[in-house]
Amino acid sequence: MDLLKIPLSKIKKATNDFDETYSVGSGGYGIVYKAELDVLNIQCLSSMEGLCKDELPKINKTVAIKRIFNRADEQGFLSEIELLNSCTHPNIVSLLGFSRESQEMILVYEYALKGSLSDYLGNSNKMSNLTWVQRIKICLDIAHGINYLHTNMEGKPRIIHRDIKSDNILLDENMKAMVADFGLSVFHPRRQQASTVYTKNIAGTEVYMDPEYLTTFKYKRESDIYSFGVVLFEVLSGRVAYDSFYLGENIKGLAPIARRRFSEGTLKELIDPKMEEEDDNMFFTLNRGPNQDSFETFSKIAYQCLAETQARRPTMDVIIKELQNALNLQGEPVVLSRAPLSDIVLATENFAEAYYIGLDTYSMVYAAELNHFSSNSSLTMEGKNNNESPAKHIPVAIKRTTSKNREQGKQRFFAELDIRTSYKHPNIVSLIGFCDEGDEMILVYEHVSKRSLDDYLKSVANMDNFTWTRRLYMCIEIASGLNHIHTKMVNPEMTTHNDIKSANILLDNKREAKIAYYGISRLHLANEEVYMKVYEDPEYDTSKLKSESDVYSFGVILFEILCGRLAYDPVYIQVNDKGLAPIAYQCFIDGTIERIIDPKLKENKDEDIFNSNRGPNQNSLDTFLEIAFRCLGKAIERPTMEMVIKELEIALNFHVSQYFQSTTFFFFFRFI
Repeated sequence: MDLLKIPLSKIKKATNDFDETYSVGSGGYGIVYKAELDVLNIQCLSSMEGLCKDELPKINKTVAIKRIFNRADEQGFLSEIELLNSCTHPNIVSLLGFSRESQEMILVYEYALKGSLSDYLGNSNKMSNLTWVQRIKICLDIAHGINYLHTNMEGKPRIIHRDIKSDNILLDENMKAMVADFGLSVFHPRRQQASTVYTKNIAGTEVYMDPEYLTTFKYKRESDIYSFGVVLFEVLSGRVAYDSFYLGENIKGLAPIARRRFSEGTLKELIDPKMEEEDDNMFFTLNRGPNQDSFETFSKIAYQCLAETQARRPTMDVIIKELQNALNLQGEPVVLSRAPLSDIVLATENFAEAYYIGLDTYSMVYAAELNHFSSNSSLTMEGKNNNESPAKHIPVAIKRTTSKNREQGKQRFFAELDIRTSYKHPNIVSLIGFCDEGDEMILVYEHVSKRSLDDYLKSVANMDNFTWTRRLYMCIEIASGLNHIHTKMVNPEMTTHNDIKSANILLDNKREAKIAYYGISRLHLANEEVYMKVYEDPEYDTSKLKSESDVYSFGVILFEILCGRLAYDPVYIQVNDKGLAPIAYQCFIDGTIERIIDPKLKENKDEDIFNSNRGPNQNSLDTFLEIAFRCLGKAIERPTMEMVIKELEIALNFHVSQYFQSTTFFFFFRFI
């Protein structure tokens, strides 16, 4: 503790003798000042053993200087020094020093740039900037800090805070939360098992106080948990527990109101409406507010924290687990750029035909370049504020809704906007922006390539450079993107792509595959019906979209990649008007599949082992064919995409392992 002593003269100099211009807050305890001060570099202390105090490393930091006026609070002052001196945790505010000279009681902390959590609560301008994900993360930080205090460990006693409230939660520049103000805290020696404090000296802030403590004078770790439950509901509602809005309904503030509303099923009425509001007209944040699953998980554990009796409250470990579940269920918010319509009109020369690349039932798609977007295609909340300079011009696919029914078109537009932003995956084309000016409803996607798998398959010659290894990687990449769609959706009712076809598989400059959401193959309308039919699940039911239909379509693509031709190639359509799929299915059953395999894969098969065009070995081919065949089977018997990925990886391993075995044998033979 001697190492943390700071001469009063240095503190006076840093604050210009406690000039009020340095003051950043005050209360019943005294005044807090913000200043620059040389303090010990605590992180380096472990490597500086044996040095005298004057030789220890110092660092100049922005600090918070808490000047305590209440002379009766000397015990709290000394307790806080002792407690914080034993605590080292990212979610506990760090004590950097103190001064006890000339009747002064001064504590020096790391400075929390964003102030306290209570500064945000009730402040509509500040609180509206916090998404639901950010709020859950703040709650998790607090929970980790409290859990650390409550845990008895080497070098640190078990600590009961006794004054958990939003005023005592500080936020740093990254919105990381830290528990602060330990003036009322008590601790138990490491060997002491009891964790109950008996005191008739009521201390703390009443609206946060454990009701059992108020009647029995027993203060336990569970009392801190009750107070934390109040903070959880503060974060949900965006108001402090003692807000006049609550006190007007119940003199005990937020806690009893939250309990009642939870029991009645009306808790959603307490959700902070500001959470849904955007704070920047140039951006639009999806997933700002809580989804149903995340809200229910969060509110249930918060309600349990407010149990009337200490014995019924959850432990901090359970609370952390449930808050993490709530965070996982919510998913990250996605920030999209708003593209000015004038920019889009300019980039496409008012949607000129020269820029047109495809269409679907309700939209037309244009390829263009825009300079409105960051080069970082899937923006997040953190990415939005990193002051990244805009890219010059990046290629984009502009999907313009053409629905004549304005209301239906608007519903589809916002449904796609919501759904597509949940598809964040390296093998899925990212939605990066939108425009909703006037009657226009436009989605802007990254356009990773001007060439699709469809383009490559239109000419057998185009597939020359696609080795078996590259084709397997491509299949795995497409399967990985599709599996993400099937398993990671925010909306569990929308678990299909429903448009898997080679025209919707883009290949970037490295020929890595990405699933797109728009038709990019320019076909004559006469061919459109045939084109769609060859990928369509024969058991497809428009009233019940299922992931099994995507699996069938993917099976068609697997055989396209194996055969090096499009499923609607005239070679196949002349034999069967449903294209490649039924032909490949029957060839597999007949054992004649090799006759339709891309001839390029058969070339050089048994020649120089270093030839990059080597085709599949038998084990690899058999594994591939078996899973592709199953994809085209009856819907109830089709594999999941996870199973497909596993089998494709096995096929790849068979191929790669034989290559290395052959290479080893070749070098051994040359050596001897």
